[in-house]
This record gives sequence, structure tokens and C-alpha cells, in this order.
Amino acid sequence: MMIYAYLKFPNLLLDAQGVSHHNECVAIHHQGQIMQCSEQALAEGVVPGMTLSMALTLCPHLLTKAYQADAERRLLHRLALWAYQYSHQVAIWNKGLCIEVSKSKSLFGDLTELTQTLKNAASSQSFQIQLAFGYTPEMAALFVQEGLRPKEHAFQKTLSRISIDAVAIPREQIKRLKNMGFRTIGDYFSAPSRARQARIHQDTFFYFDAIAGRHQTPLSWFSPPPVFDQSIEFLRGLESVDMLKFPVNRLTQDAANWLRQRVCATSQLRWEITLENRSIDILHISLNQPVNAATALADPSWLQLEKLRPASPMTGIRLTIQHVHQASPQKSDLFVKTHDTDRSQLLDRLTARLSKKCIKAPCRLQDPRPEYANQLDNNHNTHPLPNLPPRPLWLLNPPESLGSSPEKAGHTLLQGPERIESGWWDFEPACRKYWICLFQNSRISWIYQDQRSKSWWLAGWFT
Repeated sequence: MMIYAYLKFPNLLLDAQGVSHHNECVAIHHQGQIMQCSEQALAEGVVPGMTLSMALTLCPHLLTKAYQADAERRLLHRLALWAYQYSHQVAIWNKGLCIEVSKSKSLFGDLTELTQTLKNAASSQSFQIQLAFGYTPEMAALFVQEGLRPKEHAFQKTLSRISIDAVAIPREQIKRLKNMGFRTIGDYFSAPSRARQARIHQDTFFYFDAIAGRHQTPLSWFSPPPVFDQSIEFLRGLESVDMLKFPVNRLTQDAANWLRQRVCATSQLRWEITLENRSIDILHISLNQPVNAATALADPSWLQLEKLRPASPMTGIRLTIQHVHQASPQKSDLFVKTHDTDRSQLLDRLTARLSKKCIKAPCRLQDPRPEYANQLDNNHNTHPLPNLPPRPLWLLNPPESLGSSPEKAGHTLLQGPERIESGWWDFEPACRKYWICLFQNSRISWIYQDQRSKSWWLAGWFT
């Protein structure tokens, strides 16, 4: 039988609007009524359902913010994306999340271990959750409402003891059931099914069958979106760029989860910083190769973002990823240790810190002269060249004079000559003959003779 987990987020409305509510008196209101408030506001006497004017009378320093349905929807989609790593069947249901966890038990352990895993993961994301399990979403939601978390073998026994007043049906229906003598859910199911169906509303009958696991409610399963687009809004404008570090880490963590779930990687990030003066600072991050790790996304982004000098306080931040590449698992050798330092990620961080113009790589230019062919270039361009004789990795700059005879300098000719005559177009002509030599029976050298002066020069060493 399938088992569902229902996750309720007590601070959903506060978290949805980017409100820092842990140390402040904050309340979310809609149509003149308080919908949700922080713990400090509760301590001041503000409670959900209270009128806004009464709340401000009790707590004059109460910080209020209007309810935004779009912000709540965006947060629920973000939470569904987060929960997708624990099950491929996640649904946004009843202002919370419903997760089918029957198959997840083989990966994360029994329900107790899965509960601890979900709580630890939510805590790392700074979210408070309440959860319980059941054979149907309605059963699990009722357990959450009553603060119960029974084990699988005790689902039905615990359900039968719950008061009839706790069920989520209209009050007049509850009153009708109590007039029929039902005080608990167990009393309701002790009566014959045909008699109950004849005396109560059809929706109520189906609801009771759902909380008992006898009727499955169809759910619309969530799937990761094709484009990553998430944003965080701030209740107060941020004066310092350093205050963006936590939002940047949170967005890149969500982006990494999205990429891994789609088995993809990206090399293009787009950041948008919204300012109080309604202007938007846009920052494009280009990585050297596609990645899907949170640190590989966060480090170059933060190194670029910390250089910003916003003209006014920042009110929001947004991350967009549109271009992705199919990712393949990294192959590793059983006997080769994995190094902690990734060259591509190091290059990304250096590029972000120093700018792309400062990063140069060895490359080969289309010039026959060795001292001009081997250069450092920031375009990383390579040009096709004809097959050349062996070239040393270590070139001397400038070449070392060997006088009129290489043998007197300890070099024995082994292979050559290779004639190079070039450079007439830039007024630095070269006319040389190159040899590969053995130096003192220990090292392999590369020398040449200038054909004009007939002098010998040490050009480089083979390793």
C-alpha cells in the first residue's frame, strides 16, 4: 500500500515574501485581517484572524506586509523542487507538499529515518516543517493537524481515536454527525457503510473514505521546470553587498538541485539585482565548462557580485538559467585518488577575481620561429599547424650563446639539421639550422646555428 508524507510549512507566508521574522514583530495581512505572524508578534498578543487595526493597537511597532499569492506560489514550487530529490512523485497540495514515499524507504530507511532526513534538510534550508505519514494525503494532513506522527502499523488505530471535530468538513456537517451519535472517527466507521452514505453528503462520505485510506484522491504531480528562474525579495533594502551572500548561496543550491534532477549542467548564469530606485543591475557569469555543483556555481558568482557598487539599496535578487548541457557522471579510477582542487573551478574563480583579460594560456601561433610560435594568449585559440619535428617544452629567452663550436660547449649533434628561414615580413628575419644534441651525456638540448653570423646558440631543453 502506498504511503504519503504531508509537509506543512508553518511560516509559509512569512518565508514566501523574504521576511526576516525570527527576531522581529512581523505579520502578513489580507483584506484587513492577520493571516500569519511571527513568534514575537504572537507574544505581543497578535494572532491570526485578528483585524489589522486591532493588531496595530496591541503592537504599534508591528511590521506589516500584504499577502502576495504569487510569492506563495513561487515558494511552493521552490519547495517542491527541493523535495523532488527525495521522491519523483511530489505534489503541491493543500498549501503544502504531498510526497509519495513508499519507494523512498529503500533509499532513506524507514519512516523514522526519513523523517529525520527531511527535517535536517529543511533546517539546512532555514525552513520549519511539520510532517506526518498516512495511506492517503488526507490521512497524513489530519495527523499533521493534530500533531500526531504514528508508525505505519498504528495508522488506523490512531485515526479511530481522533475527535470528529478535527475533520476538515463544514461545521454544519460536523454538527449533523454528532447528532447522529458519532464522537470519534472510529464511531463513524463502526456504523454500516450503506447507512452512512444515505444520511450524509456525498463529498463528506468520500472525504471520510479518503482519510481512512479507502479512497485515493488524484494528485497533479510536480515536474522540474525547463528553465530555472527563481528570485528572493527583501523586506528592507540591503545597504551592503555582503548581505547578498546568504541569498546567493540559497539560489545556487536550488539551481544545483534543479540541474542534478534534470541530469544537466550549465556554463551560463544570469543575475539580476533590483534596486530601490527601480533600476536593475544585470550580471552575466560565463564558466569555462558546464557544471552542476552548488560551489562551482556560487564561488564565481559571488566573486563577481561582490564587485558591485549599487546606486541604491537592493530589494531583490534573481537567478536565471536557460542554457543547459546534458551531463554525464564523472568517471573515476578505483586506484587513483580524487584531488580536491578542480582545475576548471579554479580557473572560474581566477577569471571572476582577475577578469578574463588577465587569464592567459599557452598556445601555438602560426609562425615558424619558435620564440614567436609559443605564446601566452587570452583568447585560448589554437591554429592548425603542419607536422613539425620534435620541439622542446623549455625554450630559453633569450637564447644562450655557445660560441663558434657546440662541441666545445659540451653538445654532441644527434639529429638535424632542420632549416627555418622566416620573418622577412616583420623586419626580424631568422635564418637558422636547428639540431637535437646530447649535452654531457645527461640532457637533450636543442641548438641552432645562425646562418648569417655562423654563431651557435642554445635554444631550449627537452624534458
